[in-house]
Amino acid sequence: MISILKHYGKCDELTYRYIPFTVAEYIERIEVTYSYLRHRITPTPQGQKREEVNIIDLGLLDQAGELCGWSGSQLLSIHVAESSSTPGYRRAPIKGGTWHLILGIYKVQDEVEVTVTITQVEKRRRSFKGDLHMHTVNSDGVYTTAEVIQLAKSTGLDFIALTDHNNTEQNKEIGNPEHITVIPAIEYTNYKGHANFYFPDDGIFTVNPLSNTGEEFSHFVASAKARGALMCFNHPFDACCPWLLGFEAPGELVEVWNGFPKPSDLEAIAWWHDQLCAGRRLVAVGGSDTHRIEQGRSWGNPTTHIHARSSGRHDLLEALREGRVSISAAPDAAILNLAIGSAGLGESERYREGLEGIITIEGAKMGDEVILYSDDGEEERFTAEFAGVVHLPFPVKDRRFYRVELYRFTLGMRLLNALTNPVYLSGAVESRSMKVVGSEMESGVRVSLVSSE
Repeated sequence: MISILKHYGKCDELTYRYIPFTVAEYIERIEVTYSYLRHRITPTPQGQKREEVNIIDLGLLDQAGELCGWSGSQLLSIHVAESSSTPGYRRAPIKGGTWHLILGIYKVQDEVEVTVTITQVEKRRRSFKGDLHMHTVNSDGVYTTAEVIQLAKSTGLDFIALTDHNNTEQNKEIGNPEHITVIPAIEYTNYKGHANFYFPDDGIFTVNPLSNTGEEFSHFVASAKARGALMCFNHPFDACCPWLLGFEAPGELVEVWNGFPKPSDLEAIAWWHDQLCAGRRLVAVGGSDTHRIEQGRSWGNPTTHIHARSSGRHDLLEALREGRVSISAAPDAAILNLAIGSAGLGESERYREGLEGIITIEGAKMGDEVILYSDDGEEERFTAEFAGVVHLPFPVKDRRFYRVELYRFTLGMRLLNALTNPVYLSGAVESRSMKVVGSEMESGVRVSLVSSE
């Protein structure tokens, strides 16, 4: 926190005064408050005389010298961040460097003392929940962009992505919603497969997605990548619209869980596991693919949890790219986490003798079944002995990665309720063979998502 005391006199009236201050790296939010004597109260025989004697306006320049906002003398406290800002102030990632507070000395009676306090809130990793696949009336959804945003907020989601088919018009309609981050996106929709692209910018993207040839598809992907977009293979083994364009495309993500868990999701999870075993670090995500509320499909079913530095769009996408992600069946379902040594999801830890890992379940129910997998197949099974927060430690072996799935009996069915992305290990024995045969694994990693037990 920085406290600044300034004095201005009559000679400063009708000028702008710039106060430099240094902003550190990894700042999520800047808060500014200021105070001064604006009104003088003078007792009189008839009562109290209230006189406006000083007026000081407030504004802010960012590290590039561009106007971040101006509130005049209306507000004595403002804040700026990527995810939310005081009205009149631009939302954007906070970049380190020299910023400037602007004090507009509009009126000074004689002399005025202005006290300014600047607080920089550092970023800290925490979990944000959202839905990375949903549609509006701009393609084949039944809700407007504003309605989708409001419905997602009412569900308790921290972020969503608007993924209309071959369209980015919805991204023009995002506006400036409070208390939720909206990631501009598009669902590339071809007769041979679907893929989401998530943009770090405004997402207004008009490159033709209607591809007849591999060259046209490659041009679309390259154009989106040039904008910094992340690519996600959507529901790749769905019976109606599987991905048939080849997995050589530079996708960073794969949607292994689309809506209610079903056999095609099982196949996607098994294929993703094979890719991990082969050394490809694809990040598993989920998405509801909601077009309308219907049985087994609504906002946040499933929910993708991103462990990010903030809820800002850039931080969410960065953490998504890094694989700091888990998935659960709903916003209020169990949340799985996995740590090995000091490494969390998406991170790497060097293997050593005596290394330990720990699985954490938030919102566990008694009887939940937890399965620990590695590149060597199924490693261990656990059963939650009570409801609440459950910790399950395990010894770490010489493996390339570990990941976790959780199953729960619901309505008489054994259903996938949560899964994590891997924690990776370095220094593992590279000569160890990988047991992968097609989309099945000899280790028996495929477990039913739904059964009638």
